[in-house]
Amino acid sequence: MSIRRRLLLAALLASTACNRAGFRLIGASTAFPDTATGQRATHTRPDTIAVLPPVDARPQHYGERIAGTRWKACSTDGLPAGGAPSLIAMRLSLELSASQAFAEVQGADAPADALALRTSVHAFCAQTVGFFFVRVAGIVSLDWAVTRDGRVLLEGTTAHVVTDADPEYTGSPVSTIEQTMHQTLAAALRLALRDIVSAVDERLPEDEP
Repeated sequence: MSIRRRLLLAALLASTACNRAGFRLIGASTAFPDTATGQRATHTRPDTIAVLPPVDARPQHYGERIAGTRWKACSTDGLPAGGAPSLIAMRLSLELSASQAFAEVQGADAPADALALRTSVHAFCAQTVGFFFVRVAGIVSLDWAVTRDGRVLLEGTTAHVVTDADPEYTGSPVSTIEQTMHQTLAAALRLALRDIVSAVDERLPEDEP
């Protein structure tokens, strides 16, 4: 291929913000990074909360802009098929337990009168754009609600995008693209977990009707 044709191809790929994420096996390089927030509740409710398996609604939201940015919901998360909801549920359980916001945190087999945290995943992916200069972003958007006996007590949406240029990114500047995608996605999830724990601690009604 001539130099002229190579330059034209490079310009075309750059102008279309080529997403190379689909050609990466990012789950093969490292385990999913830690997402601990260090968030601590101001008080502990004497309740059990059940963290229910999230609903994976990502296919219905592909292409939507997330968190007011130019980044869009996509399909690449680098996890085994169906692994994202399980990971999110596990990390939510860990955060709620560590925060001491509730007396006990359980799964779907919690008592019937327990509170329940229900989550719908609208975006959970990592994406790369660019050709000569590559930018990497982790993209997360979760709808969530705390319920009891089917009644919604508190609900919200948390959405974050973290790139490898943002202060929230804690990965190495010389990481592989695969590792950087994992690190940016973990950073975006960490912020989403922080939002949920903070909202539950500050806004969940003490006296329910």
